[in-house]
Amino acid sequence: MLRTPNSLLALAIPTYNRSAILHENLKEMLPEIREHSIAVYISDDSKDSATEQMVAELKMEYEFIFYRRNEPSNGHDKNFFATLALPDTDFVWYLGDSLYLRSGVIADVLAMANHDPDFIFVNSYAPELTDRTVAGAAFKDFLLNRAWYLTLSGATIYGRRPRSLHVAEERRKQWKNFPQLGLIFEFVSMFSASCVWIGKPSILFNKKKKSYWQRNALDVFVRDWAALVRSFPKLFSGVEADRIIRSHGINTGVFSLKWLITLRANGGLNASEIDALGKDFALASPISPWWAKVVCMAPPFLVRGLWMGAKAIKESIERFR
Repeated sequence: MLRTPNSLLALAIPTYNRSAILHENLKEMLPEIREHSIAVYISDDSKDSATEQMVAELKMEYEFIFYRRNEPSNGHDKNFFATLALPDTDFVWYLGDSLYLRSGVIADVLAMANHDPDFIFVNSYAPELTDRTVAGAAFKDFLLNRAWYLTLSGATIYGRRPRSLHVAEERRKQWKNFPQLGLIFEFVSMFSASCVWIGKPSILFNKKKKSYWQRNALDVFVRDWAALVRSFPKLFSGVEADRIIRSHGINTGVFSLKWLITLRANGGLNASEIDALGKDFALASPISPWWAKVVCMAPPFLVRGLWMGAKAIKESIERFR
């Protein structure tokens, strides 16, 4: 008897030069993926064939893995829309290539999908641990409190209605680095929407991954983040937009003193950029910009040396515990 993929849910994974990490993650998820016949669609922006070869080998273990090589590469934002469009299932889980799922969460999602919401949001590190359903006007209040978390690629599962929304290219450009959240905001600003929040932490990070944003964090988490939120003036007032912009740094620790030191050590922080960002940096940072300028007074090589020394000491202490 021939099996067919699950028509309710598929995983859609964009990837770029992370074949080993993606392989680890898929192998970790494979037992539950196989149990529920979940199709996996991979949209590959890599320059080499390592991911394609890895998928070909893994497909011998599980037939419902589908691969597409993007030539030329789509880039981060375009690959979001391209990846999301690959499956023809009722729900598509857009999952970052450095993420994997706790055992049992796919069954939870399939149960929630039967309620037919527009979105299903899955928790990783947000403090709200209780499942709940949100609809209509309450959706905006939900976004005011949880938009910072939904920057995580993998937190959102999209129903058919949001995925069918046509978004002009010029509009997409306003959502640089955060197209997944832009699509959510756009849909909620146009329609009465519903969502399910799964509060049990169920998304895990492969700690071997290296962040693409380390050297351009100011652009991503200040300039682009603020531009995204402010591109929805009909959805959020000025005060509400500022609240959302600030909530990201407060809840994630981005631009905390520790983060600023790390950025300086890696060449991703300088005083001229902080001055250029002005009030947006003050809004996005959970601490005073004065501290950032103090960190900038130290040469990157000196900060890097101190940072690496502190890291080595910490690792030695943990090794001998």
